[in-house]
Amino acid sequence: MKCLLGFVFMIWLLPGYSTGIHVGPGQTYKTIYGIKAVHPGDTIYMHSGVYTDAGQVFDSLIGTASKWITIRPYQNDSVSIHVQYTFQHAQYLKVTGLHFYGNDPAQYGKYFHLLFFDYSYACYTSIHNIIVDNCSFTDHNVPVALGNTAASLKITGTDTFEVVNCLFKNCTNVADGVSMNADRFGLIKNCRFENIDGNGSHCKGGSHNIRYEQNLFINCIASAINIGGATGSQFFCPASNATFEADSITVYSNITIGGTVGFDFITCNHSYVVNNTCYKSTSFAFRCLNENNIYPFGNDYCYNNIFAPYSVNGIYMNAGGLTDFSTFYFKNNLFHDFKNTDPSSISWNELPNAHISGSIIVDPMFKDTAGRDFSLLKGSPAIGKGLSVSNPLSDYHTIAFATSRSIGALEYAGNTVINNYEEASNISIFPNPAHGIFNISWMGAGSIRFIEVYNSKGQLVYSGKQSGYFIKLDISRHAKGLYRVVMETNTSVRYSQNIIAE
Repeated sequence: MKCLLGFVFMIWLLPGYSTGIHVGPGQTYKTIYGIKAVHPGDTIYMHSGVYTDAGQVFDSLIGTASKWITIRPYQNDSVSIHVQYTFQHAQYLKVTGLHFYGNDPAQYGKYFHLLFFDYSYACYTSIHNIIVDNCSFTDHNVPVALGNTAASLKITGTDTFEVVNCLFKNCTNVADGVSMNADRFGLIKNCRFENIDGNGSHCKGGSHNIRYEQNLFINCIASAINIGGATGSQFFCPASNATFEADSITVYSNITIGGTVGFDFITCNHSYVVNNTCYKSTSFAFRCLNENNIYPFGNDYCYNNIFAPYSVNGIYMNAGGLTDFSTFYFKNNLFHDFKNTDPSSISWNELPNAHISGSIIVDPMFKDTAGRDFSLLKGSPAIGKGLSVSNPLSDYHTIAFATSRSIGALEYAGNTVINNYEEASNISIFPNPAHGIFNISWMGAGSIRFIEVYNSKGQLVYSGKQSGYFIKLDISRHAKGLYRVVMETNTSVRYSQNIIAE
């Protein structure tokens, strides 16, 4: 991989100095890798432009616990990066507000991944304390000749990191939206993964203590989240001494739509999939596979989930590679087949000796599946039927689960009355929930020309003319709660989505 990246440019660090560094067209530095020095506490401001530099390796971006280094757009500038950015020695670094674009044929030789944290020096010490926030990774189209092992965001040998409020969309011939090898203590939260040929995310190669929470996965063909795998030993972090593919992975309050399956247990240990909603997977309700006979597989838990496939296979619990699943636990899950009439029972033959209890086979009674609103209607059999667990504390919308919690990613909170319009898959609003300030990204025909916001009572609380494809919406002066954002484009079509102000 490194042979594609060219020479390493060093960014030397001098202590005790903090400033803003401006990069881009007309600035002192054309690209980040040309900067002479970056210090703890510095902010690197990238000005508007399409960045097609040589895709070099960035080295020695070293902040401190009290003085993080930040890379971000200048003010509200639009920054589009069309090459691979690779970090080999980064600590206390935050990357925020950048757009990584991977469908520029002129740059095909300059990227494989779009953003890559590569522990070339030392596992867990070269790269640690990393935040990727409010970034978008779109139209990643890797040429077939380069294979299909690319990831839009690749993280290796990294200790303590967050990927939050990010968009991963339209990835062709790509294995994963976010791929992790030998990472630990990570958080993937409030991100949207959409139209990805492979997995929405994959953690493997000795990764442990990774938490997925409140993410939305739409049409991630292989699976929304693949926990574990069959990684070659050469890709394990040497310092990890790992005896597992993936361990202590938690999957809380996520929604998956489409794809072959929502979640995979693949050669993993001590993993928890709890209070998620999986809608219209095309092949399997859930899958357990042992793809690596070297490492142990088991002590995995699947509680309080809604599995509602749309498949000719019906409610198919796919498993293989083991003859004994006696350390697997499936409790208080609700199953429903949207394609065929529900069976009277589920065949667990492929999971011999697995611990099964509290299963429900019935329509979960979602509020509006066409509008992707998986709230539970009054009378839903999922209300109050979840197993009592300590985590997750809150649902997909950050609403606290009741003492007698519901099954699925959304706690029952009663029915609200709001103005409904057609919801469009081309709208991305993130972060959602947020503290009153939202980013709205539009990828459909035309552009947004005005926005209205209604509260849960249907009252108009905001109206304003807007223009463009990426807009910031500020409703922070209004009360916390559920709102409906209604947008009209210059083609006179109205679209909407729900947002949560917290």
